[in-house]
Parts: sequence; structure tokens; C-alpha cells
Amino acid sequence: MRDDLVVGNEFPDISLPEHTGKELSLEVIAPQQPLVLAFVRGWWCPKEQIRLRKLVDAQDELQREYGRIAAVTVDEPYVNGAFRAGIGADFPFLSDEERRIAGELDLLELTDELHRPFLPYTFVLDSNRIIRNIWCGFWYWGNPTIEELRLALREITRAEQPTYDPQELWRGVHEGEVPEVGDELGRSMVDGRPWVVRAIERKDGRVGIHLSKEGKSSADPHEVGHHITVPR
Repeated sequence: MRDDLVVGNEFPDISLPEHTGKELSLEVIAPQQPLVLAFVRGWWCPKEQIRLRKLVDAQDELQREYGRIAAVTVDEPYVNGAFRAGIGADFPFLSDEERRIAGELDLLELTDELHRPFLPYTFVLDSNRIIRNIWCGFWYWGNPTIEELRLALREITRAEQPTYDPQELWRGVHEGEVPEVGDELGRSMVDGRPWVVRAIERKDGRVGIHLSKEGKSSADPHEVGHHITVPR
């Protein structure tokens, strides 16, 4: 494995064709979202079939809370499509048929000269594609369990989300200059009331903007929403 693929470094934004042949990058698959990235030997490996079926079993849970999953194999897109459909996966299967990415990242399994597959690595990346966890399943028990993935994503969410311990109903990313206390930063999509800056918090190189709504609303109080926040 390439020397720079270590915890704390940014994972490169690789781009490969999915099962339809359409080119997809990690940035497109998981825009400002945590990502479970699995490099897979191929459909022919029984150990990898078990590994991917476990991800499929957990895909609703892992992707419900704004995480994403992607698999990368050396199989051609058509084969990936059949494999993906056969196990019921709803996440992308990327094809590195020419072993270009495998060579760039030094992830080829050199003991199998017939298939020349990926070493079965699993990476968990945060919302900025920073590597947070790495597992190697050359021996099957080296693969992460679903519970380990759940805990890894929990820690990413805890670190990234100011509202992990819920105190507010809406959260998001502010683009542009840091505003001043008292500035209006738009209006609620739920009830049209303005969001007003109440405090600016600076800690560990990050800036948190605390907002509150102004004015009255006759909207249904159950109509609330939230989405991912990415640390900048």
C-alpha cells in the first residue's frame, strides 16, 4: 500500500466507471459525507461475497445517517452490475479493469497472478476524505465488522456535528466570510422565518455559527429538518 495512505491523510479523489459505464469520483459518490470505501478482489471470491453481503445487510443503516458506501473491483462494469444486482447492493461498484488505480495506490494483491485483484482493504473516510480507519482483509478476520464500521462512523459524526447532542433543529454549512452577530443568514425553508446570528464560536481552528429564528410562525411544528454539516 502506498506510504501516504495512513490515518490522518486525505484519500485521493479517484474516478472510475460504475456498473453503467458512467465515470464517478469519490467526491460525487459522497459529497461532504463520510464514506466506507471497500477495495474488493472480485465476484469470484467467496470471502468477498460474504464481506459485501454484510455491507448490503447494513446499507440502509450506514447510509441513513448520511454515510455512503462504495466498492472498487478489478472486474469490468458489466460483471460489477450483475454482482451488484445479485446481492441487492444500492451503492456504487467501480471498475478498475486496467488496474490503474490499483497500481497508483499500490493495492494489487501480488500473490494471485491469475486475477491480479485488489488487496481487500477497507477505508473509512470522513466528510473531507480524511482517512479515519483502515482494515486489511487478506485474512478474512482482518475485515471490519459492521459494529466496527458503526463505531467509526459514530466518531466521525460526533467530531463533525455540532448538534450531535441535539440542541437545535437545523444544521448546515455556511459558505463565505464569517458573519457578524446580528446578521441574517437567510430564511427557514419550513416557515419562512429569518435565521439570525446569535454567537460566533471559535475552537481548535474551527468556527461555529449559532443561529436562532426570529418572528412568529403558524407552520406545523413537526415540519423540521436537518442535513449534514462539514467542518471547514
